[in-house]
Order: sequence, then structure tokens, then C-alpha cells
Amino acid sequence: MEKFKEYINPFDKMIPEEWDIIKTMAELKVLKKEDSLIQQNAFFEKEVFIEKGIIRAYIIDDDGNEKSIAFYEEGKFMSTSTLRTLNGRSLHYYQAMCKTELILFNSNELKSFFSNNNFLSEIGKTIKEGEIKRQNNRDNCLLQVKGRDKYLNFIKHYPNIELHISQKHIASYLGITPISLSRIKSNLRKM
Repeated sequence: MEKFKEYINPFDKMIPEEWDIIKTMAELKVLKKEDSLIQQNAFFEKEVFIEKGIIRAYIIDDDGNEKSIAFYEEGKFMSTSTLRTLNGRSLHYYQAMCKTELILFNSNELKSFFSNNNFLSEIGKTIKEGEIKRQNNRDNCLLQVKGRDKYLNFIKHYPNIELHISQKHIASYLGITPISLSRIKSNLRKM
């Protein structure tokens, strides 16, 4: 729970009793590469913190093709707005891109605990701000006309993620083919 502790308590404002409560709420889950975390339309009432690894969110289009729509990196919460609709069902599929360690919390318990502590209630705002930033980056990435610009925007936002995920997932996120992505990377290396 080291990354979680760094995220939630960067200024050591929590008392040991609060940590004890959080530890009792935490459920650890380990996924192997390509294991599924959540299926689309599945009922899911958990908050997810990524202690280690990367989770990919994707959809399957009408032709049966997977389209990556988000990547969630270690040291962060996954946004609840993408995990589920108001009825508690998942909007997308979620898959581990490498060995991934998660900390799961019952959503209602965690929200209740956070709401009783002014410092912790700020964390919910931080999570929402992170999701807005991620969505804005995705929008900016897709609005780029040139594949090269999309890729440069992607690596700016996700600087080390290529070490852990395949080109096909990056290409689907960018809305280009893996061959186009290879050409872009090759041309950038030549520069």
C-alpha cells in the first residue's frame, strides 16, 4: 500500500487510527497481464486504486474491434465516472496491461469515510480533476489532424507507458493503425 499511502497522505495529516480504518476497508487484488478487471455493463461498486501496473479501458465496436479509450497508471485512482453509470454498471471493459496490483474499496464505505474528514474529502475532488484532465488530453489527442501530433501528445501525457503496453493498444487509442504508428516512431527516431 506504499503508492496508496503516498497518494492519500502526502503531508502525513492522517492519524494511525484513520490508517487502521482504511486498511480494514482495503481489498488487495492482483491481475496478470491481460486479465480482465471489469466487463462492460457489469455491476461494479468498488473504488479502484492502482498500486502497481496499468489498466486499459476499451470498448468493442460494431465490427468486433477493440478501441482503447483510456489508460490508468499506478499511483492513482481510476475515476468512478468511467467505472460505472448511475445504476452501478460499468461503461467499458477494463484489462491489465501487465502484472497489476489493485486496492479495491467498497464505494459507499470509502465515500462515507472520506466525507467525515475535511482533508480526505479533498481527495475526491483531486480524483475528479484528474479524470477531467485525462478526458481533455484524450480530446486534444483526437482533435490533432496528423498522426504524428497525436502520438507526441500521447507520449507527453503518458511518458513511460510504451514500456508496458503494445503498439496496437496505443494505435487504437490514437485512432490510427499500428503500421502508421510504427512509421511515425521511425520518422521521429530519424529526426
